[in-house]
Amino acid sequence: MSVHLYQKRCQLEPILNNIFHDDENKTIYDCHTPNSMKHRTTTISKSLGHTSDTDNSDNFEYIAQIDWRVIHSSKIRFANGRFSGQEMKASDYLKKKSWTGRQHVFTAEDGKEYIWRDSTLHIRVILFLTDKVETPVAVYRRETLRKGAHLEILPLGKDLMDEIVVTVVYIEQQNMAQIS
Repeated sequence: MSVHLYQKRCQLEPILNNIFHDDENKTIYDCHTPNSMKHRTTTISKSLGHTSDTDNSDNFEYIAQIDWRVIHSSKIRFANGRFSGQEMKASDYLKKKSWTGRQHVFTAEDGKEYIWRDSTLHIRVILFLTDKVETPVAVYRRETLRKGAHLEILPLGKDLMDEIVVTVVYIEQQNMAQIS
């Protein structure tokens, strides 16, 4: 069964300051980017759920940060996994596969290679496992006049949810920067 994550807010830069919630309206991920004229850092956190039965506030665990750069390559830091604590260039982690920048390849925590592909009409980006049949793993549907943006993670991608969220945040922000 797929996991659906919906963006809560519609705003100018929705991917950088938003809450992703599930079908039951429970917060799963929080993306926060403080406003700054010089240096912007997006922190992506994952909900650990409620602290107790009487407390309705969520606890969050930091999973990654993206330091946005204008001139140099942006940097990504993961909190856990094989890249834990390392700062790496986003362009080294998410390599552009085409000159248009509409395809990004990365090697995930499981050691397999995945590719994000932008659709022809720019209404969604799809993550595929780069196997012989290019198995779909996730689909990010951009906001339209009728529906808000949401991320669908297919069963194959459930173990990669954190990486999928971090990579889609990076790719969507890059897409927005190209448009503006």
